[in-house]
Amino acid sequence: MSSRRWANVSYLDGIRPEPAWQTEYALLASYSADLVALVAALLALAGLDDDRGSGSKVDFSNAIDQLADRVRLVVQAGRLVAPAKTPRILTILDRYVREVPLDETAASWHPKAALAKHVQQDGGGVEWRLWIGSRNLTRDLAWDVGLTLVGHPDGQGSAVPGLSDLGAALAEQGALPGITPKSIRRELQQVRWTVPAGCHVKSLQLLDEKGPRGLPAVPDRVDRLVVISPFLDGAIVGALGKWGASETPRVLVSTRSELAKLAGQAGQPLAGYTELLFLDAPVPDEQVAGDVSEPENANSEDEEPEPRSLHAKVIFAQSGTRRLVWTGSANATQRGWIGPNREVVAELEVSAEVASGLDSFITETAKTVRFDELGEPDEIDATEERLETARKHVAAVWDVKQQLADFVPRFTATADPTPPDPEIALTVGLLGGNAVEWTRGSTSMQLPPVSPADVTELVWCRLRLGDSSTGWLQRAPLDPAPGDDRDRQALARYLDPRTFLQWIRSLLTGESDGEGGGDWDGDSNTRHRRRKLDVVPTWWAPTMEEVLRSWSRDPHSLKLIDRKVRHFLKLYQQQTDSEIPAEDRAIVEEFHQTWQILRRELVEGA
Repeated sequence: MSSRRWANVSYLDGIRPEPAWQTEYALLASYSADLVALVAALLALAGLDDDRGSGSKVDFSNAIDQLADRVRLVVQAGRLVAPAKTPRILTILDRYVREVPLDETAASWHPKAALAKHVQQDGGGVEWRLWIGSRNLTRDLAWDVGLTLVGHPDGQGSAVPGLSDLGAALAEQGALPGITPKSIRRELQQVRWTVPAGCHVKSLQLLDEKGPRGLPAVPDRVDRLVVISPFLDGAIVGALGKWGASETPRVLVSTRSELAKLAGQAGQPLAGYTELLFLDAPVPDEQVAGDVSEPENANSEDEEPEPRSLHAKVIFAQSGTRRLVWTGSANATQRGWIGPNREVVAELEVSAEVASGLDSFITETAKTVRFDELGEPDEIDATEERLETARKHVAAVWDVKQQLADFVPRFTATADPTPPDPEIALTVGLLGGNAVEWTRGSTSMQLPPVSPADVTELVWCRLRLGDSSTGWLQRAPLDPAPGDDRDRQALARYLDPRTFLQWIRSLLTGESDGEGGGDWDGDSNTRHRRRKLDVVPTWWAPTMEEVLRSWSRDPHSLKLIDRKVRHFLKLYQQQTDSEIPAEDRAIVEEFHQTWQILRRELVEGA
């Protein structure tokens, strides 16, 4: 920790395995999420992300190949979004997502956490990573706070009360194959954790409906209090404002609108605070995910940086020589602390240096405001409020199953999912496909036919009221669920033959050289990429020497690669001339002939 600022460690750094390690499985939890941020997490968990939190098409393919049925994101139903221009390959991410179907008018799934088990590639060790904090799995750049712990079975460090229960709860919601709440609890009970310098983790707690909950017990002595939260309510803020004696300095940091909302309340919840500070309000996640482009001059040093909003949640109490911190996902609201939201909270005791870093953050980023300067709270947009109410209704009642007959998707719901507001229309469609309006009063509908590569459980839902609309993703499960065959179909379309050969080369060598087919979400126009490839040597094609070295290192791995090669070559042969130009088809055929010889001698011969 810096003496001036808290250490700036990214979410991806917290979950990424070290070199020569790999992810055995991971459970991610978030209130809201977008699919591009999920891809960034998958690339990090595979150890393949670059310094932008992105990667190439080859990197993406390797991450999908490594992590299928090993990673699960648990998100509040109705809070998963996709970019406006959705790459078609994102349809295969349905395998990584599970929703918690809480009715948000009453409660929300709100924890933000990531638990990953990493193993050494030679089988020599196990390492756990746990991250908890305030950050949703989105591309929002708001100020957030997080805590990363690193653990080893029976290693040095300390036990963390409540951590094994948190892992079991994530396993229950994630439902990864072979991972049960009982098994993960048993493993985590043997783990000892190292924590950031200057921190002692007293406990972790998942606040849910199963146990007692409420604000932390008031310390015997409170010499100073700092409360940071982007969302507030009078009851919790007022209760915290009574911690300590009448002369205790108390600081409240929030958004200006939230402070103004409380300023007009009869109970005067702000009266107990000696200083009020504000930062900008957080940007709604669906706006963050709606446009993947960067503004002009985004990297210009002549431009003022865009103000960052507040999303961190912290309660800090100075008690004599002790410095206590509660942080995690819970806002300073009754829904967060009292319930019924599901939240995760860490209780820490920190050093003077860490406390100084918190003070530096407040001093450098927040602005003081007097009570009489707060004015009126922001007015609620009536149209947005109606759409948000309708979204919560649709997400809460959504119980839709999907069936495929000759690749024609048909939805069947247990109840009509359209919103009660008669002026709001609901349209649905598979992610990346055409949308159809859901007929009010109906419990079933049919969509246009799709290709085998476009089969997905992710459904784009959109509500429209006049000229305004809002959209998100829901799952419509299939039985059986899409599996490896659908993924191969989608990847065969996603990877043109040259990029496919680069991918096979990376599997043989364990390295991803060159541009790897371009950015994973880049333009898939083959002719555009060929212009770049024609001016460099044909390093993208696997060589005989690379195949032989791979076989000598591990003959079994070559058998696994051979299965991929045969599956994908068959798929490329089935594609039409309009999908694969003649030049690329010749490349595939040449590689096919070479591979048949290698397979006969090295795989079948073995």
